Amino acid sequence: MKPESEFDALLSRVRWVMVSPTHPGNLGAAARALMAMGFSQLSVANPVVPGMHCDEQAVSMASGADALLASCRVGSLMDLVGPCRKVVGFTARAREFEPQRIELEQMAEEMMCWLDEDPTQEVALVFGPERSGLTNTDLARCSHLCSLDVNPAFSSLNLSQAMQVVAYLCRRAARQHLALPRPRQQTPGAGRPTAKPASREMVAGLHEHWLSLSEQVGQLDPANPGRMDERLWRLWNRSEIYEDEVQLIRGLLSDVQRALRREG
Repeated sequence: MKPESEFDALLSRVRWVMVSPTHPGNLGAAARALMAMGFSQLSVANPVVPGMHCDEQAVSMASGADALLASCRVGSLMDLVGPCRKVVGFTARAREFEPQRIELEQMAEEMMCWLDEDPTQEVALVFGPERSGLTNTDLARCSHLCSLDVNPAFSSLNLSQAMQVVAYLCRRAARQHLALPRPRQQTPGAGRPTAKPASREMVAGLHEHWLSLSEQVGQLDPANPGRMDERLWRLWNRSEIYEDEVQLIRGLLSDVQRALRREG
């Protein structure tokens, strides 16, 4: 078995993000579940209740996981997941423009390989509001989609309970990953040693740049946008895109914009 410090370091690079939770108690319960499993990063995107992590009910339900609540980060979803290259959204419903779907057990195992690819990177796991779950817009910001195997006749699962199940499987996968001999590292980017997968923040920047140019040339009508936004996100999520590829495409888009300004 690898040293416990390496195990803890691996778990510390997993970001757990709750999107617009409505009940402070669920945040506290989630903090308790994650701290019990050894995780140290908890974030809230667009909380319904301001200062939710300081709420008395959250502190009470945390049952001693005060340190995790105190370090809880708050911001927009893109602020919280933007630096990550792999972002897994959890939802029980199938979506038309959903990102790549992955089984829960497979996700837990592959997440360890994702973290191994670059020791400076983190992975984000995103959970939606209690009643409605993640929106299509939220899921578009994710690189993968995952569901829990629950009773189809009664699939309702408390938010903190769902996070507990996922946290346990991720912890177990981390132990198995460190206990086994590591496979020889595969060079990312088809043999390019310096190639790195683009972060979600970079992909979002490319997405907005593309929409801006589409509007400029008349392909996109802001008053009647259709499904361009969803279809573009489906394109970006279909296969992994690298930083230099994002830069290449954005360079072309910028050249087209400059040419249009000269003609105008």
